[in-house]
Amino acid sequence: MAFSGNGTLSNAHGARDLFRRGRRYAWRQRHRLAGTALGRERRYVNRGIRAYRRSVAVGGDLYLLRRNVHRLEKGLTMRPPRSQFAVDYIEETVSAFRGCVTLGLVELGSDEFKWAYSVLSSYFEATGTSNHPSIAVSRETFCELVADLDTGHPDTGPHQANTPVPCVKIDDLEALAAGRRSVRWFTSAPVPRELVDRAVMIAAESPTACNRQPYRFEIFDDPVSTAKVAAVPMGTDGYSNQISGLIVIIGNLAAFFDRRDRHLIYIDGSLAALGLVYGLEAQGVNSCCINWPDLPDREAEMRKLLKMKPHERVVMLVAYGYADPDSLVPYSAKRMIDDIRRYRAL
Repeated sequence: MAFSGNGTLSNAHGARDLFRRGRRYAWRQRHRLAGTALGRERRYVNRGIRAYRRSVAVGGDLYLLRRNVHRLEKGLTMRPPRSQFAVDYIEETVSAFRGCVTLGLVELGSDEFKWAYSVLSSYFEATGTSNHPSIAVSRETFCELVADLDTGHPDTGPHQANTPVPCVKIDDLEALAAGRRSVRWFTSAPVPRELVDRAVMIAAESPTACNRQPYRFEIFDDPVSTAKVAAVPMGTDGYSNQISGLIVIIGNLAAFFDRRDRHLIYIDGSLAALGLVYGLEAQGVNSCCINWPDLPDREAEMRKLLKMKPHERVVMLVAYGYADPDSLVPYSAKRMIDDIRRYRAL
């Protein structure tokens, strides 16, 4: 079969032209995406992944440790018990434990240290008959590390599941939830920090994916700072200057190694926010959840004001204080139960 030289050259030019046009189109699409909310989120997610990898590279990533210890703990609860598991990540788990202890990210005697130490000890006891190289090397590394540490005798790993004995009656919890309303007008009386801290501790008990806890609370309770922060999000016009206390919930995308987990800061942060709100309400402190709009100018202002890291994002805000007795609150009717749930079988 004969081919025309000119035809071959023409085909080559056509292919190069098509390739160049494809690159220009892709560049335009990326440029267009960069200015959107989706584009901004992708940048923050990528920054978080890079920060996670840098932290792992120096040998002490707390989020990796939390995730892997949680995975070990789940493995220890499996039935029937297994004498060999986690061979693909036990070495990095022990390495992260050693790094976090050495760097002071996990303090001796803290609940987090007791938990990690107890789970790892239980793991090596459960896999005592295994001769897998990863388990053997990890066991030796772990034993050498803890030999020089005052570990005490913690027992905070897997424990017997018990039917909970309700300490709060369902009628009381229902009354608390139904009676709570978003308050936007507060008295000038400050809320004691002990009450706020107790609500934060309740929030900290909220579940998070693999126990990574990828959020923190930035709390403002002086009038000047509170007014500055409250003026940033939309939806606070007209009442931001008299909020007595304000909490900004910030998610840390450096807790995750993959884009698949990009939504978890919002899920986990919001679960914690509900515990926080009910913790305040149970102590007679009113609150108002403030939506955080994904707008570039608002985000830039908040990032500058709070000196946020490149891989952190605001999840939401919560205003709190004592309700002005002369103020009004919206009724905010809720949906009927039949509109919310469906029992199904497949």
